[in-house]
Amino acid sequence: FGRGGQRQRRRRRSSAMEPRTWRRGVRVAPLFVMASGLILSAILSLGCLEVAAAKPSQGNSAPGVGKVVEITDLNFDAMMKQGPWMVVVSASWCPHCKQLEPTWTRLAEKLRGKVRVGKIDGPENKILAKRLHITGYPTIFHVDRQGKIRDYGDRQRDLEHLSQFAVSGYRQYEPLPWYYTPTSPYGQLIKAILEMPRDLQEVYSFLSIDLGFSDVFIIFSGLVLPLVGGIFVIGAMDLFFVRFHCRTPQATAAPPPARNDNQRPPQ
Repeated sequence: FGRGGQRQRRRRRSSAMEPRTWRRGVRVAPLFVMASGLILSAILSLGCLEVAAAKPSQGNSAPGVGKVVEITDLNFDAMMKQGPWMVVVSASWCPHCKQLEPTWTRLAEKLRGKVRVGKIDGPENKILAKRLHITGYPTIFHVDRQGKIRDYGDRQRDLEHLSQFAVSGYRQYEPLPWYYTPTSPYGQLIKAILEMPRDLQEVYSFLSIDLGFSDVFIIFSGLVLPLVGGIFVIGAMDLFFVRFHCRTPQATAAPPPARNDNQRPPQ
């Protein structure tokens, strides 16, 4: 029993130590992956931060009172927070848009101090036109202080009807559903998807021209970054589940047998 007991105790010790050793290795590996991912992400995100800082801050100043305000892809979201608005989406080649221009200018003067009047060039701001689901020119809509949009439709485009709709007439109509509203969370997601090619082009120009990185380095970084990010997520999840959900019970020594005082000792 002496040698057998020693073997059993050795097996218990080895089985109890294996999970701990393996767990230590799992703790170290994700930390190394996390550090590598953070370093690579910091290098590539520098370009994104510099591009964002270099963009001109448009739309922060209040638009001119009594004038038609030019609204673009860059300042639309900031401008809509300064509502209410009457906005027309037009095109330079559209004859109906040219016919509406004098009336739209007089509308801005008439609504001075009440409702701001804006204008969007649809062909020049294609991303914004897609966000607004523009299918024809001119398209007129009202935006209230809550960001809700109401389409003016095919109503009469004279000064009286436009001003009446801008001040109070819009309340008689239901706003567009949330998935047609560019300021909703869904609309912001669509904006990010539509602007992704332009943002990538700006980041590439900054990395290539301003920082002087080669195309091979930019392509390699673009391929490695998602891979490192995936390894980072897998390592973090592995560390979390192994540490908190996969703990093996430690081996405990068997309790000594209970003493029976009534049992007579062997003679």
